[in-house]
Amino acid sequence: MRNNTLARACLATSLSVAVAAPLVVASPAIAEPTQRTTVTVDTRAAAPAKSAAQLKKERKARILKRKIVKVKSQRKALVRQAKKRLRGRGQYVAGASSAWRFDCSGFTKYLYKKVLRKNIPHYSGAQMRKLKRVSKRNLKPGDLLFWGRGGSQHVSMYIGRGKMIGANNPRRDVVIESINAPWWRNKYAGAGTFSSIA
Repeated sequence: MRNNTLARACLATSLSVAVAAPLVVASPAIAEPTQRTTVTVDTRAAAPAKSAAQLKKERKARILKRKIVKVKSQRKALVRQAKKRLRGRGQYVAGASSAWRFDCSGFTKYLYKKVLRKNIPHYSGAQMRKLKRVSKRNLKPGDLLFWGRGGSQHVSMYIGRGKMIGANNPRRDVVIESINAPWWRNKYAGAGTFSSIA
């Protein structure tokens, strides 16, 4: 009897050990980390809206800048075109005003027409009256210089660095010389510019 009790006790213990064995439980899948979202916060203060007056002022400044660039380009083109005629011969013809035969004012008329598409009068005195006056110290390439009373004797074109180009006479044709050359110094009547800017 005592042996049976002991056997049952051993059997119960072994069963409880088997039942109490650890169970393998599937753990939930570890979720992958979510993508990091970067939020950029602009800490700069928003620019205040511009007034109508400011916008108008900026527009005028842009237009003026474009005009200045254009005029500078025109001035360079006038000088280039004039210098092309330096090697010509027989171009000077008194009273003429064409692309290949001209006197002093015919030459400047040709240049302004060819480069600027501006039609100025033929004779030097009339050209002097037509153009806006400019002082000698404010001359820029492409401006015209007039000589003799009322600009009636001669007209030439300023090309920079104290030099001018003009159709002088049949012997010399188109030449470059100083605006302060002795022959011209006492004959200076004034200067004119085609542009009101730059």
